[in-house]
Amino acid sequence: MSNTDTGLSSSLPGAVRPEVAQHAAEVSHAGPVAESYEQQAPAIQMMAGNLEALDGVVIREVADMIMGAIGIPYEQANKYEVKQLPAGVKAATDFNQPNTWLPSKQEIQALPEVFFVSEESSACDRVCMTWIGCLNLRELKLHFYQNNAKTPLLVDRPCKVGGSCCCPLELTLTNNGQMVGMVVEDFDSYCGQWCAQTCACTYTQKVLVGSNRQSLVHKYSLVNSYCCCGRVNNCFGGTCCKPNFFIDVVSPDGKFINAVQMTYGSGGAEDCCRMGAQMNNYVMSFPPGSTHWERLMLLTGVLSVEYAYHSRKGDENSD
Repeated sequence: MSNTDTGLSSSLPGAVRPEVAQHAAEVSHAGPVAESYEQQAPAIQMMAGNLEALDGVVIREVADMIMGAIGIPYEQANKYEVKQLPAGVKAATDFNQPNTWLPSKQEIQALPEVFFVSEESSACDRVCMTWIGCLNLRELKLHFYQNNAKTPLLVDRPCKVGGSCCCPLELTLTNNGQMVGMVVEDFDSYCGQWCAQTCACTYTQKVLVGSNRQSLVHKYSLVNSYCCCGRVNNCFGGTCCKPNFFIDVVSPDGKFINAVQMTYGSGGAEDCCRMGAQMNNYVMSFPPGSTHWERLMLLTGVLSVEYAYHSRKGDENSD
């Protein structure tokens, strides 16, 4: 797929223009302005095309929670480490797959960092939405960092209550204000999706790539099935009883491509606490032949699924 197919500008991450690189070389000894440019350039150059060079990523939530210390439910803004998937490792796609990798905290921390993602949201919103049990639907923004420097990538997620209420979940990824794509809850067929969610506990989000809403192209769907009605039986998945939970990556026509392997981890008491607090690790292998933009959107899609279906709602401790 070319850039013109989706309307994406070559100024997005993954396509550094030759004139930009030439300009950086020309100003490398041009004083304070050049020094400022050079301080920004490494992050841009490192980002350029790096996802196409990777087999996949590992996503680990590193949120710190304060649980009712003074009788007020509260959760700090989430943070995520996005690390490079080790060479030779692929995300599992089935419970019976041999040599399935269950990364521990120490293994993930030792991996090379791709991004650090930090949530920006209102503390008041988090407190209020925890009280009413819909913390997972909060409005937020996600900032992407590399080498401790903020990148131009930004995720914007409005507060929406879900497709069953005719208000599908969505989020948008932009780069320097230009749309890269969107992740949208699939409710094109209201009756079909309502039945899938209500009867089969299956939730689907579409991964779309394009520079505006009119040019969006449906590239993938992420299918999150909680029960035994999906491709695999995810009942009790992502727990110490059954460490993996699989989120299917499918083509627009429904053909299975691969799976995102969600696991609570393997490493003793801390990972059991992470499971109880609904903090997860995600192992994702990128689809062969996918572009940098598509991989960025798949990464964004996993974060969307994480917030919507695998993070705290705030009413877990209700009697």
